[in-house]
Amino acid sequence: MTADTNTPISLRKLEDHLWAAADLFRNKVSNQKDYILALLFFKRASDLYAEETAAALAELGDIDDAKELARDRAYHVLEIPRGHQWDDVRGTDPAAMGQALNDALSAIGRANPKQLAGVFERTDFADEMALPADDLVRIVDHFHELGRLNSQRVSADMLGQAYEWLIAKFAAASGKGGGEFYTPAEVGNLMAVLLDPQDDDDIHDPTCGSGGLLLQCVNHARRQARNTRSLSLSGQELNPETWAIARMNMLLHGVGEASEIKLGDTLAAPSFLDGNKLRTFDIVIANPPFSSKNWGHERFKSSADPFDRIKHLPPKSHGEMAFVQHMIASLNSRGRMAVVLPNGVFFRAGGELAVRRDLVDGDLIEAVIQLPKDLFYGAMIPACVLVCNRAKATNRTDRILFIDASNGFERRDTKNVLTSAAIEEVAKHFHSGEPRNGFAAWATREQVIDLSYNLTVRRYVRSKTSVESIDLSTSMQNLKSAIDRSQASDTDVLALLAKLGG
Repeated sequence: MTADTNTPISLRKLEDHLWAAADLFRNKVSNQKDYILALLFFKRASDLYAEETAAALAELGDIDDAKELARDRAYHVLEIPRGHQWDDVRGTDPAAMGQALNDALSAIGRANPKQLAGVFERTDFADEMALPADDLVRIVDHFHELGRLNSQRVSADMLGQAYEWLIAKFAAASGKGGGEFYTPAEVGNLMAVLLDPQDDDDIHDPTCGSGGLLLQCVNHARRQARNTRSLSLSGQELNPETWAIARMNMLLHGVGEASEIKLGDTLAAPSFLDGNKLRTFDIVIANPPFSSKNWGHERFKSSADPFDRIKHLPPKSHGEMAFVQHMIASLNSRGRMAVVLPNGVFFRAGGELAVRRDLVDGDLIEAVIQLPKDLFYGAMIPACVLVCNRAKATNRTDRILFIDASNGFERRDTKNVLTSAAIEEVAKHFHSGEPRNGFAAWATREQVIDLSYNLTVRRYVRSKTSVESIDLSTSMQNLKSAIDRSQASDTDVLALLAKLGG
């Protein structure tokens, strides 16, 4: 039975319904998330188009050709060609429904090339070996039971939340692979709070995955009552399937027109250029792949970077600092950035040390924030957020703020989750600059240089736990020394007694 078309849908119901769709696809296709997200997008786009058409007809009134005029692109966010809306597809013969779905998605992609060209090329609903006609009809009916997904029943914000929730669920189910396309929402929220996007900011993510970090910036700006329509969003993603998800994600969140997501390898062939130079941005935000072995080490080892970004070659199996150098080169004169990095890049030698030296000597680092361990899908190693700023406030020059938020988590299911209280505490100390014993401390550039450019947070923030560990270690050493001295004394006494007895 189809849901009441006038009753708003709750977020929980929408989430549960979408996750139930995953069960209908299970053991049928390997990339079930792509099929589910494509169907959700198609249903939403069709229902919005119908809603927009009705509004246009009401505005046009009783005039000749009103129905034709109501199809004009000026009235619609996306163009849905005739014969390719949801109800058209659902009304086809079951044996032809798979091909009808393919044709509809292809037609929508062609009609909206800027937003959707190539997005639906990785799903084949006509594959009867994987999706027999009866199963496909059951899946389409399942989505139809939600009723109209128009703006009156489901806001763009709610639909976006459900979409992000679904992506997170698939990331959790994917294990190690999930981290490649999804950054936990709490971490993204923290990064957006630290960067604090302002009106008219140009925001970029060079490894954007499903686009979550860009959307977190929009969400934060909205909470701060900023003009989110003035923001410009852009990103680049290497994986074609993830790129397609990012494109749909932007549109379902209502920021499709303000965003540009391109497919490609950011390090090998950056897509965002001004002539033959890198385009620069007000904000750069990213969670590049951890410990990637395919980031392009041999390419940059054998030939110079044509964009003059990669001045220091990171290790073959740790390409994070290559992305950092790209991000720094992508900042304009007032630009700021936040990037998630594994702890190793903050203390290892070689090319990574050389990058840290450049950042410290150039006074570009504003803060390093230690995160709790086990936050990321497929990566249990601890990580930090590195915050850089080309226009640091005068009272922050030649200094770096170190914050230890490693204890700010709670355990949920199989992962740790950064708490809202921890995010608020980090943000408070980051923006105020107020130090706190065991949590936040400033270090001068000279102090960092004295420690050989080591940026490990606990070198500068002494937590209560570390102090207790040091005290216990010292006590154990003292006890061992006392036992050794006692044993030596016993030996001396026995030797003396033996001598006297002799």
